[in-house]
Amino acid sequence: AGGGLGSQLSDQACGGGGAGGLRSTVTNTGGGCGLESSIIFSSGDSFTVTVGAGGSANTSGNDSVFSTVTSTGGARGQTFGGNGVTGGSGGGGGGADSGGVASGGSGTSCQGYAGGGGKNVYASGTGGGGGGAGEDGQAGQTNGGGTGGDGVAVNIITTTEASSASVGEVISSDVYFAGGGAGGHDPRGTSKVAKDGGDGGGANSQAGTASGLAGTANTGGGGSGPGSVINGQGGAGGSGVVILKYPPYVVLSIGAGLTSTTIESSGYKKTIFTAGTGTVSV
Repeated sequence: AGGGLGSQLSDQACGGGGAGGLRSTVTNTGGGCGLESSIIFSSGDSFTVTVGAGGSANTSGNDSVFSTVTSTGGARGQTFGGNGVTGGSGGGGGGADSGGVASGGSGTSCQGYAGGGGKNVYASGTGGGGGGAGEDGQAGQTNGGGTGGDGVAVNIITTTEASSASVGEVISSDVYFAGGGAGGHDPRGTSKVAKDGGDGGGANSQAGTASGLAGTANTGGGGSGPGSVINGQGGAGGSGVVILKYPPYVVLSIGAGLTSTTIESSGYKKTIFTAGTGTVSV
């Protein structure tokens, strides 16, 4: 699903956006659960596909849909003093007042992990990292926001196919999806540094007074929180992706509202949906 925005509003020490929920029948799924069950269709059947957009303008990410399967959009990061929001993967908590701790948001069962908590560090708050499909986001740190939680490797397509279609994040011989965005920080007080987003398209933060960065498109990665005293803007969440793998003799009729690419390799067809919503018929 789409990743969450890196902060609720323009503010200081915001949490990172949570990754979109990840559900899969191949190699790995989100939240540390077993694989989903495959779905069987017959000739003449039809189903809905929706590719969830990333969160922007004060929103969490949007859900992705394949037939009866819905992946929940990643949670937006929280502003100063607020507890994290629940989503496919949870959003990071906002930096807190002196001595305080703001909790991270929860992830959705079998889709993603929790965001990290925000906290106050030497009168200078730091936001928690957004949760990823593969692990929790890190709590805010003395030297900046928390790192985003890593996503998971889902090798339904090869690294070459992923690069050609501009989906997922290729790391070595794997294709990762759904990493959380790094938390932001208030740049006053102890020096702050940029922090990493999670593997799978989670956005890195920027040091100083810079705005957050966007999660990578078609990964479900969360956006990062801003480094600012006031009026910092968090990065948008990365859009999601829906990938189907099926026998080569099957022909799909794809509705005009969907953007997709179909390839054939290793004895299968693979259709990669990167935007839109519509009906697909077998």
